[in-house]
Amino acid sequence: QKIMEGRDADIVHCLRCFTCMAERASTATRRCTVNPLIGRELDGTEIQPAPMKKKVLVVGAGPGGLYAAYTAARRGHQVILCEKESEVGGILKSEQAIPFKREMYELGKTYERLARQAGVEIRLNTEVTPAYAAKEKPQALIIAAGSCPFVPPIKGLDGDNVIIVNQYYKEKAKVGNHVIVFGGGLAGCECAIHLGQEGKEVELIEMRPALAPDANVRHRPLLLAQVEKYVHVHTQYKGLEVTPEGVLCQDPQGQRILVPGDTVICALGQRSRTDVVEALRDSAPFVRVIGDAAKVSTITNAVYLGVLGCPRYLI
Repeated sequence: QKIMEGRDADIVHCLRCFTCMAERASTATRRCTVNPLIGRELDGTEIQPAPMKKKVLVVGAGPGGLYAAYTAARRGHQVILCEKESEVGGILKSEQAIPFKREMYELGKTYERLARQAGVEIRLNTEVTPAYAAKEKPQALIIAAGSCPFVPPIKGLDGDNVIIVNQYYKEKAKVGNHVIVFGGGLAGCECAIHLGQEGKEVELIEMRPALAPDANVRHRPLLLAQVEKYVHVHTQYKGLEVTPEGVLCQDPQGQRILVPGDTVICALGQRSRTDVVEALRDSAPFVRVIGDAAKVSTITNAVYLGVLGCPRYLI
């Protein structure tokens, strides 16, 4: 219908994330990351008008915050969405430098468009503090402040040859020809594959015996096949120190081994922004914490909580 009407920009594109197939295989249910209402059109979950219009303040314009703002606006509320950075998308912004993940970056732009069309006021470069919330006096506050990279106190991890994986899109020009990806979760594996496809020599260090345990059951075999094609893998290697020559590790036998490389990509996971949550927890009569701010998880989880964060009996 959107194509027939010339509204191509309003189409919410598939991410090829395999969530629909993976969850149906394991639970006999189906979810879609980009459309949380799909398959539930007849069970009362369609967006309903709110009985009373309220002022809703949403903190953070990642996927969860954008979808929560969109949902609240569709219910008829006055919605203000604040983002402390100059662009919406949250962690999705980091996907723009990896061609096979660019749909995830574009999802943020699509949700922004839908939110604006629904009447959401988006304020960029705006950090919500307790004083800011007190000035706005929202009747409902949705905290979608996301997560921040986990950077453990390993010697040298703050060196000039280290790039945090979330910042790769800003600093990719600094990446040399021999790269170490430090962390073998989903984000680390995908970054390693991308670097290998670009012709880099890539080393992947992971402390656990298996790679990408956070990938879903359908995606993981395809991911690991690409890792095998492009990457030198070092599992059960514990990183001890980052040096200009590479990462000093302890191997499974307890021996110290230097994994060589001129650039280190730190991909050791994310931590919830609990500092923001605690600061704002009492800033409105109704407060809901969603997405990575509640628990580091997936885009799917953030988007679904974006709907559940606007329950019809409260907002």
